[in-house]
Amino acid sequence: MDDFLVNRKTNRYHLIVAAIDKLCPNVSSKREKEVFASKKIIDILYPNQQLSHDKFGAPILSNGKAISISHSKHLVSIITANKSASIDIEAVSEKALNVAPKFLSEQELKMANDAEKATLMWSVKECLFKIYKKGELTFSNDFAVNNIKEGHVECFIFKQKYTLNYEKFEEHWLVYYFD
Repeated sequence: MDDFLVNRKTNRYHLIVAAIDKLCPNVSSKREKEVFASKKIIDILYPNQQLSHDKFGAPILSNGKAISISHSKHLVSIITANKSASIDIEAVSEKALNVAPKFLSEQELKMANDAEKATLMWSVKECLFKIYKKGELTFSNDFAVNNIKEGHVECFIFKQKYTLNYEKFEEHWLVYYFD
């Protein structure tokens, strides 16, 4: 497990962040690297378990543990938990700020006044999308970022409140949820 940049395990969740190139140096295409790196981590953490996907594309482990996977540039992040798990990792970029009106409400746009905050809010909404798992919704209307505190974000899927965790990691925002 020396290949992991982060390997945080508690009785409630297991969080991994790893460099994709270190896990699969001989794989050429970006998508193949992402898939191979994710599979390699799962094989290390849960040997003899199979990974499949539900009808919405969300990953499922054969042992019943909740799992979520995210990739960004050269990193892969995975979280597992007992009931529910969601993770997103995003490189901070101006792109999130430029497209913010497409995924943020008017009220949220006031909070997203720079690339850092806009990227964090994008990552929060991606994480909420993975919690919801059903599709057919809009990021600007159906998900709400209510309050950003140090290390936590209070947010909603429709009227259901969630508290997501976040941290900065190598110029990326890592946002995750577990239950």
